[in-house]
Amino acid sequence: MKWFYIISLGVVAALVASPMFFLEAADKDKYKGKIVRYDTYGSAVRSVDPATCGDTTSSGFQGNIYEGLYTYHFLKRPAQDSVIPQLAADMPEVSRDGLTYTIKLKKGVKYSRNPCFGLDKNGKPKTRTVKADDFVLSFKRIADYHVNTGLAWAFATRIKGLNEYRKKTKKCKMGDFSRYDLEVEGVKAIDDLTLEFKLTEPFPQFRFVLAMHVYAPIPREAVEYWLETEDDGKGGRRPIPEDKRTTEFREAEQVVGTGPYILTEWVRKSLIVLERNPDFRDDFYPTEGAPGDKEAGLLVDAGKKVPFIDVLHSDFVSQSSSAWMLFLTRQRDATAIPKDVFETVINPDKDLEKKWREKRIYFKSYWSPAVYWIAFNMEDEVVGASKSLRQALCLSFDVESYLKVFFNKRGRRAVNILPNSFKGWKEAGPGPYYKFDLKLAKKKIAEAKKELAAKGLLKNGKIPQLTLDFAGTDSETSNRAEFCRQQFAKIGVRMKTNLNDWPKLQEKVHNKQCQMYTMGWHADYPDAENFLQLFYSPNIEKQTNNSNYSNEEFDTLYEKARVMADSPERTRLYVKMINIISEDCPMLMLTEPQSYVLIYDWVKNFKPHPVGYGYAKYRRIDVALRHKLGGKEK
Repeated sequence: MKWFYIISLGVVAALVASPMFFLEAADKDKYKGKIVRYDTYGSAVRSVDPATCGDTTSSGFQGNIYEGLYTYHFLKRPAQDSVIPQLAADMPEVSRDGLTYTIKLKKGVKYSRNPCFGLDKNGKPKTRTVKADDFVLSFKRIADYHVNTGLAWAFATRIKGLNEYRKKTKKCKMGDFSRYDLEVEGVKAIDDLTLEFKLTEPFPQFRFVLAMHVYAPIPREAVEYWLETEDDGKGGRRPIPEDKRTTEFREAEQVVGTGPYILTEWVRKSLIVLERNPDFRDDFYPTEGAPGDKEAGLLVDAGKKVPFIDVLHSDFVSQSSSAWMLFLTRQRDATAIPKDVFETVINPDKDLEKKWREKRIYFKSYWSPAVYWIAFNMEDEVVGASKSLRQALCLSFDVESYLKVFFNKRGRRAVNILPNSFKGWKEAGPGPYYKFDLKLAKKKIAEAKKELAAKGLLKNGKIPQLTLDFAGTDSETSNRAEFCRQQFAKIGVRMKTNLNDWPKLQEKVHNKQCQMYTMGWHADYPDAENFLQLFYSPNIEKQTNNSNYSNEEFDTLYEKARVMADSPERTRLYVKMINIISEDCPMLMLTEPQSYVLIYDWVKNFKPHPVGYGYAKYRRIDVALRHKLGGKEK
């Protein structure tokens, strides 16, 4: 998504689509005659450039603007069996050795109109159709040393020639975009509608990678217009000096995609507005789904043209209580449930209380393929030096109480590095230190002192104060920080905590400035390899191995498993790797999240996808029912 979406602890509620429909007076004229969905988001958007996207919040918006060659069927499950063409005309033709992928593109796919394509005689921005060369450029940008694409880059390294291309770009000045004229052996446009990939080794998960919007096509005109030139103040363009150029699209006007929506407004930590793309190709709601979808009303719109909604208006709302009040006053049509009111909404049988059902509200509960953890920086001289210390910290943390206090038990304890639904989770079983056992924790802390003393790392016979960084600056995050301090104090470990917003924490982690930090991983694709690659030592440089973990045996097993198709033997290798991580504890495992969402009955076609993005086009609002039930515009 999530692609390799790192997510901050506790933001799942903010990631759920949360439409509201009361228009402020200023919006009535602006959106007159249009169906507007008012959403909120609670975690800062990091990027509007697909190449630099590395978090679930940014992906939630970008997925409606940019499109990859493939995507996942909106309704069918399991996800690993439901990859379908999006900008590709069909599934790839794969050579017998699994090293060459030939892909035909759909004809007539257009970009959203943008000044980078020039203006017509009426002064209106032009557009053009997508060509295979645009995908070549997108992969070059992913490999570009001067573009911060750490997460996306990790999955592109197995394309032939991209590593060599990256080395060449390092020698170029950042503002010299002539590097995009260099050829890459493994990514070629055979003709305008034919794309060819050559891999260095078999990559069974490659179809999942090509379903990520981060590899969406990028027109060269956008680079030339927005990154190489600027307005000269006289109605023309002038070159930007090379030393003043940036490499990333950062403003709404610079975003050029093929998706159903265009980005018309972006005010950081305030407002995001997506509007229907008038040049979006004909696309239709699925005509078939998973078992039970028809009975659930998810096929009522089968075969109808999408998107159904004209405008997606999203305001930054960091406090769950504020979002909740908007829902109660029918200014939102869906919401997560704040922990303080959870027991008044959901009964002990985990069903919706009758009084809420009588208001024509229903709820959805679903598990996300994600794991939250506290990561240890394995290059830190203290936590990286003592395995017993890491094991002790894991054993001292009462995850069940943590779930009860902060999440109303919405979730389950994570017992190894995989989500419960992934192949290899059950076979590996719980890690020996991913449990609450104070007696064993105190024994391990004594061993840790011996390990640290041998390396001269104790201070006055004590373990030095440790530092734990959090994503979030609100009172809820502060409370979690205090909870963590209390957990570790039980075994005599002093803990300092730092609160950061999400982009700041990402920056600190990537620069190896954290000793310990709260984070997690939401599956990019439905294969255990997506989690295991987080611990492969060459990925330290690529910034997906953010714990900076290195283990020679693990690397050897990973290199063997990653080229194998799904099989019992590959699962056995997965299990061995999981067990190595469970022993070394580069992570303190916390939770697998469970989401509860309340939705007014006028919202149709709500079915969260475990790993895919870009499904706002399928959402529909029954406007007549909304008005009937009191959800009228002011």
